[in-house]
Amino acid sequence: MGPNLSEDEIDDLIYLARTGDDAELTSMLQELVARENVTCADILEATRDDGKATCLHMAAANGHAKTVTLLLSYFPITTKASRRQSQEVEKPTGTAEAAATAEATAPEPPYINAYNTFGNTALHWACLGGHLATVKLLLSRGADPAAVNDKEQIPLDLAAFNNHMHVVEYFLAQSRDIEGDNVKEGGLEGVVRDVSMNEGEEGGKGEETGAGG
Repeated sequence: MGPNLSEDEIDDLIYLARTGDDAELTSMLQELVARENVTCADILEATRDDGKATCLHMAAANGHAKTVTLLLSYFPITTKASRRQSQEVEKPTGTAEAAATAEATAPEPPYINAYNTFGNTALHWACLGGHLATVKLLLSRGADPAAVNDKEQIPLDLAAFNNHMHVVEYFLAQSRDIEGDNVKEGGLEGVVRDVSMNEGEEGGKGEETGAGG
């Protein structure tokens, strides 16, 4: 059975990750771990805002590399196999019934590749904000650069759309190690041309930017 967290406790954890208050975040995690008799990973897994964003999303969106490091220290490094598992969960195929069944029965993706309501991972949000140091950190810990959101966008697309060319250039320089047709085909010009954000994603962007503090 998972931890029993109140809405206020979830809000506080999300806020502390968003602001990068590592000392207070660590203290609160320790208190909840002692009370619930679970691990820090269990607490973090259970902590989602209304849009299904995690503490890692919030820290990454605001470029808090130290907070990202802290959060990931409670989880094992993601393997290539778990990356593939994450993609399978996010992108079920076949009929609507088959997709629903696959989504219900497939294991959750690793915490680092957890997706929000719009299908964005923490790496998507780090790219959206142009936080290169955080992008590098997430990739080094196993974040999936080929993860696609609900609009079929990989993290690189969000960097290109927001003109964070230093992030785009880093991705392209590392392209030999990055999977996904959006990276391999068309080059930078093709990626920028293909980026398209609809109103729904703009709503998500507003939330992300608003978390910037």
